[in-house]
Amino acid sequence: MVGLFLQPGFQPGSAHALGIGGIQFPDIDPPVSIGDQELTRKKPDWLPPSLGENASVILVPGTTDYDGSDQMARTAGIGFYDSPDDTDYHPDITTVDYPAAFGLKIFGLQIDLAGVGTFNESVDKGTATGVQDAYAAWETQRQQGTVIVNGYSQSGPVAMNIAYELHKDYVNGVEGAIPDENVAVVVGADSRFPNTGVENVVPSFIDGMYTNGDRDPADTGDIKVISYCVQGDATCGVGNPFADPIGTFFYLIPGFYTHAFLESHVNDYTVVGEPKTVGNTTYVVLKGDGGGNPWGMMLRDVGIDVPKEFDEALNTLIPVPMPGEQAEIGGHAIPTPRELQEQIYEKLGWTVPATDPDVLDKRAAGATGSSTATTETAATTETAATTETVKTTETVKTTETTAESASAVPTAPDTATPDTGSPAATGSEAPEVSEPETAEPETAEPETGSGPETEATRSESTADEADDHSGKTSDMSDDTSSDDTSSDDTSSDDEPSSGSTDSESGSGTSGGASSNSSSAGQ
Repeated sequence: MVGLFLQPGFQPGSAHALGIGGIQFPDIDPPVSIGDQELTRKKPDWLPPSLGENASVILVPGTTDYDGSDQMARTAGIGFYDSPDDTDYHPDITTVDYPAAFGLKIFGLQIDLAGVGTFNESVDKGTATGVQDAYAAWETQRQQGTVIVNGYSQSGPVAMNIAYELHKDYVNGVEGAIPDENVAVVVGADSRFPNTGVENVVPSFIDGMYTNGDRDPADTGDIKVISYCVQGDATCGVGNPFADPIGTFFYLIPGFYTHAFLESHVNDYTVVGEPKTVGNTTYVVLKGDGGGNPWGMMLRDVGIDVPKEFDEALNTLIPVPMPGEQAEIGGHAIPTPRELQEQIYEKLGWTVPATDPDVLDKRAAGATGSSTATTETAATTETAATTETVKTTETVKTTETTAESASAVPTAPDTATPDTGSPAATGSEAPEVSEPETAEPETAEPETGSGPETEATRSESTADEADDHSGKTSDMSDDTSSDDTSSDDTSSDDEPSSGSTDSESGSGTSGGASSNSSSAGQ
């Protein structure tokens, strides 16, 4: 399972192979010939033609790609930010400085498989730094143009988390926030790719390597997102072992290789079908060279020239899992292991561990029963509740004053209102004959009384009830306001997965942590 995550484009001499506690083992580097083929530079047709024009790029490196050179090669190096006529737009590129590490904890003992730190800690730190870098870039370009957030593999979740936090700041009205229309995201091999991302398949139970499940495209609002995955990649296109155990495990080894060394060749690959757009997110699935089988692609890359027929034969015998597709048997959807974990935990009243901010914000909103839309919404609701409480209190006080004034008016004994259970407002005790059974109900309709004594009696009764329940009235007002907010939550949850933002951003400040800057193509 660990191998499903650990598939970066390793940089020779840069990655610690293994560390347990304070013990660090020697580096293990792949042969220099692996993944060393010439790359094709041409802007892919599935990217917006203007991507890179009047823009800054927040480049988030993958695991152990500390200086971002590998990520530069698979994006700017193959024309992601070129114009349609292949002229480089030369956007300013800031490389996010974060651990880019991969590790876990077992009984509190940290095990560093690559770099220093756990996977979850690395993603969280990259998110915080990336948000700061995005705001710094926005200020540098004088709050105009586009801020492009780019990630791959481990940095895919980082890039998407950055976009989520920027969108949350914008809808919450944070001063200096970047509008959604000025942000774009390009991610490759996202571990939360729909249905087949490794974080949607592997259960969440290892400390430091918790998975976060499927992603809701609505969580990034109007930010334009392009997410691509190569068929066979074992991070974004892993199979469902419940529905297809043979195919899932048969393609793991070449899937690791495809992820680590072949994603830079996307310009040589073909798009499978039509890209699927959900909200403002477009999902692109690519098929590799030759016959597109991961085994054939890997063998050809290491110098074993297997023919296209080899790929076709394997594709027929053991189909390659298709990225983004829901696994089915007999027309019935089959849950992934992680989805099954969620179902079991929900029945037991447990919570599946998670770390990404979009998941945590939704859980916090569900626990409090409040909307996560905007801080302004919460403030408006609170103000409305306070205003309603004040109005109710003033009404009660007004009723009391009216009742006291009316009590000074003489009241005839034979006009006592039946069934009120309260004395007549005469300034003295009620007579013994105030029992309602001596009067015919038909002749004692309260509406027929037009004299001041009838109004006084009714006002006194209202005042007594208001005194007894004045505190309850305020509470009911607060409950009503809460119900209104819950109603908003219910309406926003009509979609399968609702968009979620939260007022607790912590990322609305401008500026950035130390980062490396470079210019693409220069």
